Amino acid sequence: MKKVKVGVIGCGNISRIYMQNLQKFEITELVACADIDIARAEQRAEEFGIPKSCTPEQLLADPEIEIVVNLTVPAAHAEVSMMALQAGKHVYVEKPLAATVEEGERVLKLARERG
Repeated sequence: MKKVKVGVIGCGNISRIYMQNLQKFEITELVACADIDIARAEQRAEEFGIPKSCTPEQLLADPEIEIVVNLTVPAAHAEVSMMALQAGKHVYVEKPLAATVEEGERVLKLARERG
C-alpha cells in the first residue's frame, strides 16, 4: 500500500496529538510540519522525527505532500485551507471550517471546483 504524504501547518499545542496519531496509521507518512514561527516547526520536527520543518508557503509548494492537516487558529482556517486547495492538496481542518459563513462558502466552492 502506497503511503500518503502528509504535512501539518500549525505546530501549537494541539499539533502533538495529531502528529502522534498520524504516525500510527500505516497509510500516512508525516513528512513535514510548518508554522509561521519556524522555531516552533523545528521543535516539533525534532520531537516527532519529522524529516522537514518549514514555512507554510514552503510546505504548500512541496509537490510530495498530498494532504495538509490545517491546525492553525480558527481565524486562519479558511485562508490556509484555500491556499492548500489552490496548491492542489487535500485538506483536513478542525472545526470551525471558517470564521464566517461567507469564508466557509468560499472554501467549499473551491473544494468542489478542485474535485
